Amino acid sequence: MNGRQGIPLSELLEERRYLLDLAYGLLRSASRADDAVEETYRRWYAMDDGEIPSPRAWLADTLVTHCRSRPDVLSEPEAYNPPGLAGRGHDIAAARDAPALGAVTESLGALGPGRKETSPGGEPSGDAALGARRARDHGPRYEAVGELARRSLRASAAGRVTAEQHRAVVREFRTACETGDQGRLAALLAPDVSAVFDGGGRIRTPEHPVGGAPHVARSLATLLTPSTGLALAGESVNGRAGLVVRCGSRVAAAVTLDIRAHLIINVWLVLNPDKLRGWNRS
Repeated sequence: MNGRQGIPLSELLEERRYLLDLAYGLLRSASRADDAVEETYRRWYAMDDGEIPSPRAWLADTLVTHCRSRPDVLSEPEAYNPPGLAGRGHDIAAARDAPALGAVTESLGALGPGRKETSPGGEPSGDAALGARRARDHGPRYEAVGELARRSLRASAAGRVTAEQHRAVVREFRTACETGDQGRLAALLAPDVSAVFDGGGRIRTPEHPVGGAPHVARSLATLLTPSTGLALAGESVNGRAGLVVRCGSRVAAAVTLDIRAHLIINVWLVLNPDKLRGWNRS
């Protein structure tokens, strides 16, 4: 499986935590480390996926090279001990081998306050403006997402379902994901279903919408594969029944479904930490 197809969410979050550890050890600033990781992912998206046989090694090498080119790099890397995690610092070597659950928990724990709205078509404001820029630069291609949104509006008029019917499909979707039943998941999808993965350039997700029931089912089953410490929970998302993926008490992803005649026609997955801040207010 290449680096832009389905990857378990636990691995994506652990990868981001690992890169932040590396960057913080070199730059000793949470904001500069975050900027450096964003720049690394920007370079990743600019590459031909076939040219990168080992994505994590490539990302780490690119990140370190970028950090060492900055004028604010430290001559000797220091242990990672960001604000709010006193006594839980990680040296760079240990970060590479840290258990995924601990890395996921710390990654989510770094999220702060913001907006709770997660619609891919929504435009953040105020302190979320940086997230909007990241989404424009690195998120799913706007032309494709816009077309999916227009199709969803047309479909809602042609095959409207009741709120209870919508909740029933969401429950079935959740069960299929929790059990890793790809066949059951595919049965809930319309043949021309599309899935949008909004990572906002902050986490390694597919650049373009994934289309077709078999491909979407495979991508979702992989991303949402059952994992220790991660759990799906039913929540109201943007005013209707949806799902969130939790790591402990923190939200790592929000999922909404567009449904026509009891089949899912669009899946919207928001994994961008900037857009999930509102869920994770302390």
